[in-house]
Amino acid sequence: MLYGSNNTIPNDEKLTKLHELVLKKCGGISWSHCSLAAIASKPKLFSQIAQLIHQKQPWWGAEIGIETGSPKLAEKIMPAKAHPFKAQEWPEVVRTSMGLMHDNKLIPACTLIVGMLEETEEDVIKTIELVEDLKDVRSLIVPLFFVPLGRLKDREWFKGAQMTELHKQLLITCLKHDFYWIENLIDLAFAGKWYAHILQSFYKGFVKIIKNKTEKAGIQIRLD
Repeated sequence: MLYGSNNTIPNDEKLTKLHELVLKKCGGISWSHCSLAAIASKPKLFSQIAQLIHQKQPWWGAEIGIETGSPKLAEKIMPAKAHPFKAQEWPEVVRTSMGLMHDNKLIPACTLIVGMLEETEEDVIKTIELVEDLKDVRSLIVPLFFVPLGRLKDREWFKGAQMTELHKQLLITCLKHDFYWIENLIDLAFAGKWYAHILQSFYKGFVKIIKNKTEKAGIQIRLD
């Protein structure tokens, strides 16, 4: 969404021309990554881009970094990620953008960071609440342990042994969300393909195995 932009506001003309050109030459496209704040800042533009993409395909995907549902933590570690909005508005930016993606058939693979520096129990609770708010948004949400990179490379990694009960609750909440949507995503991924029935059955069988292992581990998954 930020192609051709000199700041954090999408450039309507350049972004539209890029997609028109690519779609003339390709049978379909996907995005590697996308800024949530950019979508929220230009919802009409995003819908127009979606309409262009839908001329060639019914949906497309992108990797999205949600990272946290805590405004306080967002302000501390990633204040620029929310631009042009304020870092304190980050959870609402996420909700707005994810809702727009759902309506326009962009399917996000989202990541969260577990065990970030200066993370508190309140921060984890805010993230759990955000994931619960996204229940009706077609998506996958994957929690990842904090990895020290760049200026933080000398800091310690977050390890499984450091997980609290709240961290475990966050991981389970993400798992429930993904189970809620996974069969719908499998159907969508192979819709219209001659081999759809074969691969849909294979992947759904794999999901069933994971669900069984999850229940054996004592984790109850309700998909209502």
